[in-house]
Amino acid sequence: MPLDLTPSARPHGAQRMLSATTLTIEALVVLFAALAAHQLVPEHRGVTWALAGSTGLALLATAGLLRRGAWPYVLGALLQIPMIAMGAVIPAMWVLGPAFALLYVYGVIRGHRWDAEKDAVDARVLAERAAEDSAAGGGADRAS
Repeated sequence: MPLDLTPSARPHGAQRMLSATTLTIEALVVLFAALAAHQLVPEHRGVTWALAGSTGLALLATAGLLRRGAWPYVLGALLQIPMIAMGAVIPAMWVLGPAFALLYVYGVIRGHRWDAEKDAVDARVLAERAAEDSAAGGGADRAS
């Protein structure tokens, strides 16, 4: 199966759910990392909160925009960079940043595949029902 990164057409599909959940949890991690950096680097508290606040808000906004097309998924991928870069201040982010980046990519790719599989099952079931309805409807018209 070729790699297809287009967003799923399903309004409440697995792709959007997994991606939005990851981005929202990342926003909370950014908040906790900012709290830790607040104490670790007291001379740069303003910069710490500005960067963490803007990254956290961008993550939350992106999670809400995922229904708008492909660009929010790309933005979500780009927002993984500041998550990893926070490792310069909070060393644990060198582990958490890449872990969340992998979770996000997995959610986008695997969620799209699950949605495509569900679409195929739905189409097959609808086609079978339409065939049954036309067969039953055709017999009822003849009896009249």
